[in-house]
Amino acid sequence: MNKGKIHKALIKKLGQSWAFYKEAAAATAVETLETELGEMENIFGLLVLGSFIGFPAPPMQITLDLLPEMEQHFALMLNKVDTAQSPISDLFSTFDVM
Repeated sequence: MNKGKIHKALIKKLGQSWAFYKEAAAATAVETLETELGEMENIFGLLVLGSFIGFPAPPMQITLDLLPEMEQHFALMLNKVDTAQSPISDLFSTFDVM
């Protein structure tokens, strides 16, 4: 009987450890996917609005069709173009001082 209790306790501990590992892995996976998604959106923005930095631009019709989807990236690129000549203003925009 004592052996059965030890066996059940061991299985219970293993189950708890596995649940903890599964929860930690899920939290890390979501954070990793969010980071990957952000990077993919940045790459997509560069491909569509790459003319700001010298990349060849896609055909105008494609750019105009995608413009509603690119509103956030377009505003970000315009902000970067505005602050490109002034490192101090870029620093302030990074720290969100004002």
